[in-house]
Amino acid sequence: MFAPSTFQVPSGCLTYRPARKLARPVRPVRSDAALWVPEREALNQSGAAIISRSVLLDALHKDQIQAWLQPKVAVRSQKLVALEALARWRHPQLGLLSPHVFLPWFSEHGLDEALLMHILQEVLGLQAYWRRQGMVMPVSVNLPTHLLNDAGLPDRLMACVQAKQGRADDITFELLENSDTKTPCALFMGACRLVAMGFGLAQDDAGVQYSSMERLVGAPFSELKLDRRFVHGLSADRQQAVQVLDWIASAKERGMCVTAEGVEAQADLELLQQMGCDYAQGYLFAKPAPAFELDMWIRQRWAV
Repeated sequence: MFAPSTFQVPSGCLTYRPARKLARPVRPVRSDAALWVPEREALNQSGAAIISRSVLLDALHKDQIQAWLQPKVAVRSQKLVALEALARWRHPQLGLLSPHVFLPWFSEHGLDEALLMHILQEVLGLQAYWRRQGMVMPVSVNLPTHLLNDAGLPDRLMACVQAKQGRADDITFELLENSDTKTPCALFMGACRLVAMGFGLAQDDAGVQYSSMERLVGAPFSELKLDRRFVHGLSADRQQAVQVLDWIASAKERGMCVTAEGVEAQADLELLQQMGCDYAQGYLFAKPAPAFELDMWIRQRWAV
């Protein structure tokens, strides 16, 4: 299914960072046609290009939306321990579209769950392939937090896993920081149900928008993920280092492991190790890439 290859990363790929609000996206129109609309570009009154609901559904149906994977490594051993699935759109005419172009439109059109299920199904297929190769590969999937307002979501996620003969304990859902549930109770109940089903639960992009510290207290997280803006240049900024140390200490007090995102410098990695950070992701190790391009990298660095 996936032929081993030397690890390569296509250019133009940026790790997704959620928009700060779920309001209607406003994006400048670019001359390189980075935004695509069926038949021709359309503009709203603010001058932003529009991606319609039907276009997004068509992209999902045709598997143009893909799960690209970024390795997560142990800080001490730098061995691969898991992967994170990140949505990418390979458009047949325009090529690879950056996530910030299309992800806000999934939210705008109420398609966050459709995207979540699409990525989850692809991840489950990859995990089945790896199991046949003798590897049990944990993968984390981004889950927009507001979806937990629907009490039936955990059941649908479990049904998806069971239909693909997957294992809940090999999936971690990362609750995104750019949205929240209507009530703390909805977050607590949804999170507890996911954990009871065997899924891992991580707080993504800690400290970016909604109160992560309140979430840490109010939900049974097993992992805290530090946003790259707190990690990048960590070794050169004392105040930044103090903030990161506080986050790590708070997570450890609650029995959580800590993953640093956006690690690009060896000096930052060494300081994170001294602080007690458990895992790291970032360009220092590998950029997000399609599964088949990561195959050889995975085999060489899988922590057996």
